[in-house]
Amino acid sequence: MTQTTPAQERDHEPVPDSSTLMGLLYVLRKAHMELVGKDAAHQRFSQVATRGDARAYIHEVMAPLKAEREKRRQQRLGGGK
Repeated sequence: MTQTTPAQERDHEPVPDSSTLMGLLYVLRKAHMELVGKDAAHQRFSQVATRGDARAYIHEVMAPLKAEREKRRQQRLGGGK
């Protein structure tokens, strides 16, 4: 039998508007807009309603954000081609 973690048990709960999690999501949305454009980022962000949706969104958006951060870091240090 698969064990669920407390976080997974809460995945169906809505993300509270005034939560730290929502604040983090707005910061990620802003960064995501810079990468893919306002419309695409807003469309994806509008699908986030529950904690599970938020978890999926964070995982989905962080990979390209980390790649972009590394690319800019390399350019800044003179190693970008």
